[in-house]
Amino acid sequence: MRIIIQLTTDLFQKEKACQKTIEEVKKRHPEQTFVVCPAQYVAQLTASVEETHPLLPIKGYIAGEGKEKAARWAVEVKADAVEHWTIVKGLYTADPRKVASAKIIRALDYQDAMELASAGTGLLDRKALHLLAASSIPLHIRSVFHLEKEGGTTIDAFGSKHRVKALSAESNVALVSLSGMAFQGVAGIDARAFGALYEEGISVKLVSQASSERSLGLVVDQAVSHRAKNALQKAFTSDEDTLVKVLEGLTILNIVGRHNYALERSIYELRRNNIWMHLIANSVEGHQISLVIDGSQERKAMELVHNQLLGQLKRLNVFCFGKGLVGGTFIRQVLESSEYVRNKRKLDIRLIGVADSKQAYFQAEGISEDWRAQLENSPLSNDPDGVIAWLSTSGLSNLVIVDNTADQRLTDSYPSFVKAGCDLVASNKKGNAREQAFYDDLRFLLHRKGKQFKYETNVGAGLPLIDTLIQLHHSSDRITRIKGVFSGSMSYLFNTFCATDRTFTDILEEAQQRGYTEPDPREDLNGMDVARKLLILARTVDARAEMAEVEIENLIPEQLRSIAHFQDFKAQFSVLDEHYGRLKSSLDAGEVLRFVGDMQLSASGEAALTVSLIRVPKGSPMGG
Repeated sequence: MRIIIQLTTDLFQKEKACQKTIEEVKKRHPEQTFVVCPAQYVAQLTASVEETHPLLPIKGYIAGEGKEKAARWAVEVKADAVEHWTIVKGLYTADPRKVASAKIIRALDYQDAMELASAGTGLLDRKALHLLAASSIPLHIRSVFHLEKEGGTTIDAFGSKHRVKALSAESNVALVSLSGMAFQGVAGIDARAFGALYEEGISVKLVSQASSERSLGLVVDQAVSHRAKNALQKAFTSDEDTLVKVLEGLTILNIVGRHNYALERSIYELRRNNIWMHLIANSVEGHQISLVIDGSQERKAMELVHNQLLGQLKRLNVFCFGKGLVGGTFIRQVLESSEYVRNKRKLDIRLIGVADSKQAYFQAEGISEDWRAQLENSPLSNDPDGVIAWLSTSGLSNLVIVDNTADQRLTDSYPSFVKAGCDLVASNKKGNAREQAFYDDLRFLLHRKGKQFKYETNVGAGLPLIDTLIQLHHSSDRITRIKGVFSGSMSYLFNTFCATDRTFTDILEEAQQRGYTEPDPREDLNGMDVARKLLILARTVDARAEMAEVEIENLIPEQLRSIAHFQDFKAQFSVLDEHYGRLKSSLDAGEVLRFVGDMQLSASGEAALTVSLIRVPKGSPMGG
């Protein structure tokens, strides 16, 4: 087999690579091997292999001509293949310095490889690929350190079955737009524009024209953008209402390979992460899609599109508010289950930060088991605006805010988080139980931004109650009533109280110590927790209601409600015991007390919501 080997300059710039290259060349059959080497290293290579390969054909090349020279020589000697030896292992699906999940492309056809070459991939040359394609000579790109192993990239007529092959980015470009009312229906506008740029020696990378023919968008290198603007202004100086503008700091994101849904999926993922596309272009053959975006979003955009089209894993970057019983448990569970979720669900959930009531801690690469100590020593504030600012400049995508607090003020920032490109998850019920206008505005914003708000833990302790309710509501079933014991703490309290001879406050203190109630259990006894849950259920099925419309029975006797401090309230526990002792003694045989939320929906969709302590048969669903 006749093989043309093209050696890259970087192979001679590091001693280890140079020695390995010489060693590998010596292993090849001298009468079937032809070497193309950087001109400045031809003498060095010739001297190194002279003893074993004195007649080895070696040609030198100057910078930028090596690939084409190797291809022409391959055609001339009718070579069986061209091998491109370098430091890297082959072509990647994206620049691995920008996209951590980039993988080696094992196979490409000539057409896709030429598209990648046009998109700026340095390992490829379009003219060389054209020559090899015409003679059906395959090209192998391999690392000199991995020649004996399967790997690298092979380019031939067959390629790969994968539709989307790779992503590439061309940075530092500018969009020059030319617009004018007088352009519509006038022939030769494009020719005049391109002629003006041609006279200045300016090459255009992408072109976009409005269907109205009133504007023309041209993407050029940023370095020549103002020359392009001046040339166009000069060419159209006599045309009334002509406007030429330049937008700099852009990047062309190229998607190489045929795929019917690549554009749709890419646009969806970019838009839901607040990345705007200034221009979208598609090659005539459909082998390449180009998206022009802000250069500051390049890394983020590449990772998003790569993971959507080529990645094995989807990554969620999660920031958590709250480190208490619920918040701390959530963080621990995510850290412990991350490998399982990654393997089973192909989902990489990365906790990138946490905030408590005072400060915040960020780690873009993911927090570790010592996050509590890191949070305690962090100088950063827990201010939501500061968190948004950090997230916005982090370059991270697929951001999720998790609210495991009971903080009403934090819910004020929900719209700001959504505007910053974040999805929301909350065990905090107060965001969904606020005024109806806030609820409606947040839903409208979520829909407009393509974001999700998951709140399954608001009602039902994480059981799939909310999701089931939504599916029923969206089906042909009409929900007319929901009734149940919605408070786990109150369930424990009255189940135990009615089944034992213990006092009410003895059980209440036990529930408090076990963490079943809030630190101040009056927040459970006043009925607001159940009222919020009932209101959330009502709104989940599109019933409109305000908290003031919920009839709530406060379980704290009236004479104790004005006590400010919990210790003073605790001193009056005997009043509570006397009150609930009377209620219990008044029960009929087989009856128990249950704290129940009840929602009734009329045919017109109006909701009647009540929260009350009721008597029910012990053998009933509520009593059980």
